[in-house]
Amino acid sequence: MTSDPSCIFCDIVRGTAPAHIVCEDEHSIAILDIAPAAEGHILVIPRTHFRTLIDIDETSAGALMSFATKVASVIDRTLHPDGMTLIQTNENAGGQSVFHIHLHLVPRWNDDNLIKPWRTLRVPAELLASTRMRLMQEVRNPSP
Repeated sequence: MTSDPSCIFCDIVRGTAPAHIVCEDEHSIAILDIAPAAEGHILVIPRTHFRTLIDIDETSAGALMSFATKVASVIDRTLHPDGMTLIQTNENAGGQSVFHIHLHLVPRWNDDNLIKPWRTLRVPAELLASTRMRLMQEVRNPSP
């Protein structure tokens, strides 16, 4: 299991840093966020250190998501939110502040006044088609 000695989440996984652990399994750990967007805001963290979504292998990503669905069910049964937001961010530009991949599970209520992390604007179909073609080209012929 890979870890980073300078990573606070690795410290939490090792048990050398405090955390409000909600549940855990052999691959992942769920902790309450210390600066929650809402009551019950939980971080789901893999035990192995991966910096971002780009770095995690498919098996570990699958285990992380599987565990997150179980944690989401616990939140739903316990707090009875009207909905839930799942957020995963990469790098500073994406909003990541701890560089160990993790998922935010944020319970939502109809009147919670939380703001989406982006503003949506429709774009022309031609722009979508162009972006789609560029992405499909990379799928067919990946860059080295």
